Amino acid sequence: MLSMAGLIRRFNEGCPSAEIYRKGIRCYQVLLDVIENPEFSEKVSELAKIPVGTIKSTALKIVNVLLFNRDRNPFLSLGLPSDAADDEIKKRWKRLLMLYHPDRAFNRKAYEEIAKKINQAYEEIGELKEKGMYREEAIKEQRKSVRNITRLPRSSFPAAQIKYLKYFPAIILVAVICIAIFSITLYVIYKIN
Repeated sequence: MLSMAGLIRRFNEGCPSAEIYRKGIRCYQVLLDVIENPEFSEKVSELAKIPVGTIKSTALKIVNVLLFNRDRNPFLSLGLPSDAADDEIKKRWKRLLMLYHPDRAFNRKAYEEIAKKINQAYEEIGELKEKGMYREEAIKEQRKSVRNITRLPRSSFPAAQIKYLKYFPAIILVAVICIAIFSITLYVIYKIN
């Protein structure tokens, strides 16, 4: 609850969206509890010393920011980590649909759009999970190729030469300064004559 109260405070201060995404996923469950349960929102209000109405409206705004995130990440839309289990995904989808069902709201048009977004995110996650098996195999292949690269023979470049490379920028700087001094000296001699 403390981190959620901090998130609400930071959101009202106008913190960057990346921070909202990161903290919002950790507090998503609590945000939904605040929206659904008036007693819970009162406890958070006492803890954060912010009025209950502000707590609830800010929690709704944060959930909407996550639902309609810039990255169009379906996992972020449902407030889940990318490695979430199927039953957890389905549970969150149902809970969000119950919360934003158009028949439960006065402003049906907005809730219909939110419900469409929730369903779209759920479908995208399902597609990603189906492709995930292919993806896991591709990751295993990448790991094998990385292991094979690490087994390549070492370079024949002598280590003694490498240790002097750290002095290369200083050598260039000294050379540039010497050329500048030489050029100025020639200029001054030319002007005197």
